Amino acid sequence: MAHPLKFSAWQKVTGYFLVIIGAAWLASRILVLDSIFFYFGIALLLSYLLLRSEGRTLLSLGIKPEGRRDWQDFFWGIVIGIMALLISAGVTIWLNGSRLEFTGRIDPVFLLILILIHLWSSFAQEFTYRGYPFQRLLRAYGPWVAQLVITLPFAVMHLKLNTTITIEQFLMTWLTTGLGSILYGLCYLKTGKLILPIGLHMGWNLAQALVPRSPEENKTMLFQLIQPGGHYQPLNVLWPYLGVTLLLMSLIWRYPKRVRI
Repeated sequence: MAHPLKFSAWQKVTGYFLVIIGAAWLASRILVLDSIFFYFGIALLLSYLLLRSEGRTLLSLGIKPEGRRDWQDFFWGIVIGIMALLISAGVTIWLNGSRLEFTGRIDPVFLLILILIHLWSSFAQEFTYRGYPFQRLLRAYGPWVAQLVITLPFAVMHLKLNTTITIEQFLMTWLTTGLGSILYGLCYLKTGKLILPIGLHMGWNLAQALVPRSPEENKTMLFQLIQPGGHYQPLNVLWPYLGVTLLLMSLIWRYPKRVRI
């Protein structure tokens, strides 16, 4: 009797991301598919099938809060994410000689929708990247390999596949999103769940949607970025981001490990 094919962790994760990237490429051509619901649906189906083949369930990925500690992780993740973005934005604005002006527009309904959007987006991204592929590599090859490998598809996800991208743009995206990926992965390594990285990811993105750091982000509800003289330096966004992210990594690194993975 023939034995069923057995695939290594590398083969499974490579196949997973080839399908994800293929779906993103398809969505860039068929715009009706270009939705986080489409990408998440693909990731959910792939994760379910791969986990089932290994005798595991989706809940084994650590996506469900199960007690007070998990909800605390989620809450403090949001708070820390918001504070980190505000510090990064404050330093950036100061370095560029900019200032923020309050628009005077506060729409509670829009704020609630924005919160729900970023909750869903952060959950979908963490599930897709720190879910099955990260955890499968972690079990097979350890944290260093898992962390470094996931930075590449996480960077690709932040690129627009229907536009021309220079090597410099790709490397810069890989650097910035890669550090974020490692930060969120470190949160999982310390807690054994995706709750803390989801909260941290959500807090950062939510604050970023409300507080502009650059002219490209200057379409928020609460504040308008004023740049006297137009003297804006993109590197003044990069350096504070790197500093804040590395500081968060060092703090989380000192956080006592809750579980043995």
